[in-house]
Amino acid sequence: MRLRGLQRGRALVVLLVLVTSCWIHAQSKKQGSKSSAGEKEPTLLSRQAFTQAGHFIDQTARPLERALFAFYFKHGSRDAVMAELAKFQNRDGGFASCLESDTRWCGSSPLGAMKALRILTELRVPAEDPRVKAVIQYLQRSFDHKQGGWHALPKEANAAPHASWWEVREDTGRCDVDSPVFPTAAIAGYLQPYAALLPPGYVKGITESSLTYLASAPLQMKMPDIESLIELVRLLPANQSMKGRRKLKHVLAAVVVEDSKQWNSYNVKPLTYVHSTSSPLYDGMNEGIAANLDYLISTQMPDGGWALTWSWKERDPAAWEASEREWRGVVTLENLQTLQAFHRIAP
Repeated sequence: MRLRGLQRGRALVVLLVLVTSCWIHAQSKKQGSKSSAGEKEPTLLSRQAFTQAGHFIDQTARPLERALFAFYFKHGSRDAVMAELAKFQNRDGGFASCLESDTRWCGSSPLGAMKALRILTELRVPAEDPRVKAVIQYLQRSFDHKQGGWHALPKEANAAPHASWWEVREDTGRCDVDSPVFPTAAIAGYLQPYAALLPPGYVKGITESSLTYLASAPLQMKMPDIESLIELVRLLPANQSMKGRRKLKHVLAAVVVEDSKQWNSYNVKPLTYVHSTSSPLYDGMNEGIAANLDYLISTQMPDGGWALTWSWKERDPAAWEASEREWRGVVTLENLQTLQAFHRIAP
């Protein structure tokens, strides 16, 4: 009798264990489905929207941006991009200032050289390329040794239509955007792969002076200065840029606008200077960037492009019309590259 009672007891224990196990499994499954339902899938730019953006670029943008779009998204050739970029290079080796569409002057300037060098470094054009050698020779000739850097534009640029911030003052020879690090810091970054073409210590000197400026600069910096310094820091080896990265993270924490209601204005947004997860400034900005990516997708215009957040139409309506058209092509291409880098374009 005691043995049979023991067996019944064991059977009850087994049954209780089975029931408990089933209940736990059911609750776990229920919680898992709740969690899955609560997790929001990231918003993606649809294939149709991507196609519309590509059509906008092909129909509206400059040939240079069309070639860059083909290179990044259609297996286009680097030679095609270089052929279009070469059309902006002047006989003196410099590049036309109107590569920056807010100035319509086509004479050479450090500003034009900065714009061209960014493309040259992105395409990894070798130092042996004659176009690279020519622009570096131009930069050596236009360097202001007294100031230890470059002026964005010469006074001659005032003769062509331009935004007010590119007006070169007669008394200083500088425009409002000029500073000790704009455009010098960005140019220093782009010259890193070409340092051997310059005198010994040349690139090192302007790099160190830019990093010294960054170390003591206030957190509330002008947007061109931030961009120029970020370009330098992202192109330096990690051991050389570590302090600069830390400072720039503090700068972005102070200046980035988190309120999405203000993102239709010209200001620093989470994505303004962070264009991929490989950016040295990405960590700590994940949530803001995710929201900004959603916003970016939601603000695509019916024509496939994106609108601008600045204007100088009141200064020169006809010139602004041309500038706006070019800029929208540039911005649309940049937005597509950013969305691609964050895997936000539907397959």
